[in-house]
Amino acid sequence: MKDDFVENRSQDNWLSVQGWRDTVARQARTLTGARTRRTEPVDYRDRISVATWPVILGLALSLFVRLPTLEFSFVAFGSPATIPLTGTVAVAFALAVLAASGAESVVSAHPSLATVSLRKRGRTLPYWALPMGLTIIITMLLTRLPTPLIQVLALLLSSGLFILAFFSLYMTVEPGQQGFRRSRLVLNLLTYAAAVVLFLFVYQTRARSLVSATLVAVTAMLLAVELLRSSTQSTATVLNYGAAVGLILGQVTWALNYWPLPNLTAGLLLLLIFYILVSFAQSGLQGRLTARVVWEFVVVAVAALILLGIFGPGFTVIGKLPPVQ
Repeated sequence: MKDDFVENRSQDNWLSVQGWRDTVARQARTLTGARTRRTEPVDYRDRISVATWPVILGLALSLFVRLPTLEFSFVAFGSPATIPLTGTVAVAFALAVLAASGAESVVSAHPSLATVSLRKRGRTLPYWALPMGLTIIITMLLTRLPTPLIQVLALLLSSGLFILAFFSLYMTVEPGQQGFRRSRLVLNLLTYAAAVVLFLFVYQTRARSLVSATLVAVTAMLLAVELLRSSTQSTATVLNYGAAVGLILGQVTWALNYWPLPNLTAGLLLLLIFYILVSFAQSGLQGRLTARVVWEFVVVAVAALILLGIFGPGFTVIGKLPPVQ
């Protein structure tokens, strides 16, 4: 009897230990499976689609919903001043924030940016610039297109541009990855094309200097940040250089508003200044700003100014656009 009792007791202990082991093994498999699911790579193409369509929907709604203009009045240096905030400008900057969140979602799916610490240090901030700049420019242009058909075509074209921009941003997160150089070239073309449209559009509107200069300063800063992003890993440096470029372009726009230049000439002059400033900044960040490089930029700038002086006044692109509302 005693031996049977001891044998049964030992068997019960063995079964309890075995059951405990099975429970631990099941929990371990559950945790391992959850961890595996969390570390599976995210399909960035799905995020590109999710990031694009809300912006396009917002652009379409901006054609039907018109917000009122707000005016902020104050006294500066003893003189009354008023800052108008039009509905179009408010919608443009609101959609720009939406585009920035989409860019953050796309680039954060890249394996090299998977750690939270990198995003906390603001590594992804420069990737917001181009989508924000494109959104502001497209929003300001859409409401001034002459017919609904052209507006619809512009929306379709805009969706393609955003998809291309988001895809290229993802491909340029890591400099050594396949397709980096091709995507970087696409981003440069998109950025300079946006700059051309920005400078020609803003000057032809003949809006008040407070509106036009501010719009050029902010948007030029965003475009400059995108062009300078690949020149250094320092986010603060890129933002500082971009802010300097935007500030200079805003001041130049303010001065040009008092100079009766033809529309195309003024727009190309702004583009030339933008190109020279960004090129100087890129050369400085890459450590290639030598005396020879400086003289090359001086020769290019002088030649471009001569061509503008000779051929610029005879050209015009489109008729004078209505003021920004």
